[in-house]
Amino acid sequence: MPRPGIELVRDLIARFFNGHNPDLAPEFFAPDFRWHGGSVGTVHGIDAYTAAMRQFFAGLPDAEAIEQDAAQDGDTVTMRFVVQGTHTGALWGIAPSGNRVVWDVIMIYHLSDGTIVEQWAAEDWIAFLHAIGVFTPPWAE
Repeated sequence: MPRPGIELVRDLIARFFNGHNPDLAPEFFAPDFRWHGGSVGTVHGIDAYTAAMRQFFAGLPDAEAIEQDAAQDGDTVTMRFVVQGTHTGALWGIAPSGNRVVWDVIMIYHLSDGTIVEQWAAEDWIAFLHAIGVFTPPWAE
């Protein structure tokens, strides 16, 4: 039975993301799912996305997304989160810093027949990279 969009995404965040359980991907995503990650690229297919999330959780094993806002228009759900975690594992070739990180995220999910078929991510990677000590923006003191 298809679940309403916001309920589906909240369940995804609770069990898949905050639960660090990429094995649940088939429960939420269509097999040909596409994830558009902006500056970190696009991932096609549920297997590639699951592998990317395993790498992400290895770098931030305590990552947690905290919902700030949610809206739905037809088959599109938009959510704003604050994501936090501790960079204790290698991530994207960046050695663990041990630093606590907090950054803002906006996700847009496109649904079809009760599953997520496409997702767009807008994340504050400058805040993330600054927090782990690999980039200092010119406005930072």
